[in-house]
Amino acid sequence: MHSPSLGGLLATDGETPDATSHVVGRFDGNQILVPLLTRSVPALTDQLKVATTLARATDASLTVINPDSILSGTPNEYHHEISDGDEADLLEWVFDQTTESLPRVNGDCVYTRGVVTGILQAVRTRNVDTLVVPGSSRERRLRMGITERIAAHADADVVVVNGRTGFKDPASILLPIAGGPHSGLAADVAASIATGSDAWIDILHVIDDDAPDQRRNDAEELVDNVHRRIGRPDTTTKWVLETTDTLAAIIDQSRCYDLTIIGAPTKGRLRKFMFGSTNQSVRKNAGSVVLSARNNSRR
Repeated sequence: MHSPSLGGLLATDGETPDATSHVVGRFDGNQILVPLLTRSVPALTDQLKVATTLARATDASLTVINPDSILSGTPNEYHHEISDGDEADLLEWVFDQTTESLPRVNGDCVYTRGVVTGILQAVRTRNVDTLVVPGSSRERRLRMGITERIAAHADADVVVVNGRTGFKDPASILLPIAGGPHSGLAADVAASIATGSDAWIDILHVIDDDAPDQRRNDAEELVDNVHRRIGRPDTTTKWVLETTDTLAAIIDQSRCYDLTIIGAPTKGRLRKFMFGSTNQSVRKNAGSVVLSARNNSRR
């Protein structure tokens, strides 16, 4: 029995696996929020570097918040009243982790009864377009379920930083595309990072090696559409790979690149790809940093 194709893995709950069905979502926001959710310094550093790279690409404003739980009985669900000294310490730490300056960076300590509630409120009150959050760290220091709940409910696009630690300006980016509702955002994130670092992008779409002719035609049309969307023809290639094992193919190919960017699923079997066994396998075995891009925006 063949392993499911990438399109099959990402298609459920009314979404068709057709390669031409969706290339939607767009990365064009100007307010990026970075909540510090783990004490793993390598994961925090990667989270900040990814966020600053995206902020430079769109000249966006970047806000870093450190969410802390408050004592029960405190009347406000969410507030960010903190001394100037604490904010200065947070900003100093952020700048220590980023090697290039940013024109607009803010820092806050957010006190809330629930970390997820506080972050979602921060997204609303600060008109945030994009959240950059860490995936579950290998050290298991990320509070379980927080990233998943934020990504599911935030009224903003979400970029989850997974995979190996050690993000730096990449020379090469692997972009596995399935044609789902997050593919456009993933392509835009890849294009933004590639433009800033002068990186090469390889667009990859995986199909079964016995796929019918129509499926092959759809696959070619999908990679053509994404190639045009990225708009960097001299530094972008497209590739339809025929295989019996999609997961193994993505992992094997990721070892040849500095960065892998995938469009994240949303529900049902799709959620498993982002937060379950499939994504865990990619994150554990990929030979690069892995970004999962989730299109939550109504823009």
